Amino acid sequence: MRRPDEIRDPTKILSPPDEVSEEEITGALVLMDSMTVDRLDSPEFTDRYTEAIARIIEAEREDKPLPAVEEPKEPAQVLDLMAPLREPVSEAKATRGDPGPADVRELPQPQVVDLHLGNTDFHEWSRDADDDGIHREAAGDA
Repeated sequence: MRRPDEIRDPTKILSPPDEVSEEEITGALVLMDSMTVDRLDSPEFTDRYTEAIARIIEAEREDKPLPAVEEPKEPAQVLDLMAPLREPVSEAKATRGDPGPADVRELPQPQVVDLHLGNTDFHEWSRDADDDGIHREAAGDA
């Protein structure tokens, strides 16, 4: 939902309509007519999937075995999807000069802070804390 102050006037948003001449309209219609095909009789536009489903349905209806699958006449072309990705990487390496493998260094070991309180129970330790929650071992620390 929108509040009235959030709604903008559409006349302020839309650009003014473009003027189109009759020659442009006629040219667009001629172009569309030249590109329109009434029938798609080419074997390129055959719906093999629908035909295969119709044969399977017909075989199931008549309790016949399923039709044999036709093997393709030539194997499908396999595209190397990595080739377009490798190309710019190799070009970048060629322009900047490949320095070779990266230097591998050992990372320093993380420091571990020991929070061990010894044999002191936490509740016993916290009982000795001051009102502000600070635990002071000796009266001289205060």
